Formats: sequence, C-alpha cells, structure tokens
Amino acid sequence: MVDLWRQQLGEMEADQLCHWFNQVPSVDLRVNRMQTTVEAVEAALAVAGMATERLPGLPWALRLSQHSGAITDLLGYGEGWWAVQDASAQQVGQLLNPQPGETVIDLCAAPGGKATHLAELMGDQGTVWACDRTSSRLKKVTANAQRLQLHSIQTHLGDSTDLAQFHGQGDRVLVDAPCSGLGTLHRHADARWRQSPASIQTLVPQQQALLAEAARCTKLGGTLVYATCTLHPAENEAVIQAFLQDHPHWQIQPPAKDWMPGLAPTPEGWIKVWPHRQAMDGFFMVALRHG
Repeated sequence: MVDLWRQQLGEMEADQLCHWFNQVPSVDLRVNRMQTTVEAVEAALAVAGMATERLPGLPWALRLSQHSGAITDLLGYGEGWWAVQDASAQQVGQLLNPQPGETVIDLCAAPGGKATHLAELMGDQGTVWACDRTSSRLKKVTANAQRLQLHSIQTHLGDSTDLAQFHGQGDRVLVDAPCSGLGTLHRHADARWRQSPASIQTLVPQQQALLAEAARCTKLGGTLVYATCTLHPAENEAVIQAFLQDHPHWQIQPPAKDWMPGLAPTPEGWIKVWPHRQAMDGFFMVALRHG
C-alpha cells in the first residue's frame, strides 16, 4: 500500500499521507437546509460551546473544530438539522447535481448519507430511489430520511447489478461503489491490515458490474457518477477506463476547473481527493454522460 503511494506521490508526499492517516479524524456536518440554515446551526453550536468552521465550496457544510461525546447528543441531531458526512462525500452529491423534479437512482445507498443529500439538493422534489441488497441497512436509509424529514426517498431492496425495472429511468444515477476504503484509514484503522492486493482484485468485478448496470439505468442525456472512498487505481481509474472502452457512447463530463477551491479535476476529467492535500477523506469521483 505504501509502496503504491510512493509510486504515485513520491517519498515525501507518501510520508505526509501516512502521517495524515494516523491523526484523529475530523467531524463534518452537512446542514439540512430544508429545515434550517447554516448560520442558525453555527450560532446554536456556538452557544453550546462548540466551535465550527466553514468549508470553502460547500455552502451547507460545517466542520467541528473540537468534539467529544456522542454525536447524537449534539444540539439539532434529533430535530434533523444536520447529518454527519465528511466533506469529500458531500462533494459527490454536488458533482451529480440533481435538480428538482428529477428521478435519481442511488445503487448502493445504505446507510443513506448520499441519498439524503441528493434529496436535499433537489429541494425534496422528485424521487430518489435508494437501492441496496440488505434490508437491515435499508432501514437505516429510511430512519435517516425520517429524521431529516425528507419525503422524496423511496427504497428498493435487491441486487443492484440487476435493476431491470429502472433501466432508462434515471435522470441522474449514483454508484457509490463498495471498495477497499483506503481513503478512510484514519476512520477504519483495521483496513490497513485487512486489505491486500488480492482482496482489492476481488472487488473490481463487482465495481465494474455495478457501473455497467448504472449505465443501463441512466436516461439518454443523463448523468452518472461513479465514486469510491479508496485511493487505489485498480478500483478507480482502471474501472473507468475499462467502462469507457466497453461503452463508446459514454464520455467523462468534467466539472469546471474552479468547481471546488483547491481541488481541480485531473486532465482526464475525474476528481481525486488526496487527504494530506485537501484535509478530508480520500475519495475518487467522476461524472459520465450518455449521448
């Protein structure tokens, strides 16, 4: 793992990345602007003695400067004023950019962080289909939607590599693919010992199958976003390159170069968040367009 980072980043930056992964993770909030405002949450937390900071490019985000105790005890949790979601994950919804009234399909939705964000971005107008193959995890999607008082989310239980009833239905489609999690080692320390080159290779066929099915669910002219919380090129760049080779009518839809302060798309058009550079979870995301 470290050797791979050295190849990609060089010795000095790889060391910086390793050091970053050994720090205590920050807590980012995504304010639910259907219920309140960033200013109101900021002020309420300040009264409770909780310092926060704004995150450039994410107008709904607040980062807790310091936090102790159960996050569910924080002011506003039960009222649905906010959800906990790292800044990197918040960018995924921003890249998909759903609009009010659209049909959005989230293939790997549980526990619902991105699905609820998509509903908020749409003003809770339209339909977000939150799909997952595990009923217990889908219940978390429903619980999160209820807490945030969002009504546009519908759940679908089943294998997300076989969603025939949704073929050609999605204005926007999201694949937040199961992955090795190598961009979140500060949150899941055990992954640095649990993952191996062999285990990563076993994930790739599933990622490819999910992306191919997501493409079948996207309307002509629609937008598809593939995202992972890993930094491994086999799960990211290689999956996209193979997809584009097999789907010649699809192309990358890069965001504007200034879409996020301090985070420009690569020359290929995808986004890669390096934690030690952007001070947020490691992530990969790319928008694809059909036709």
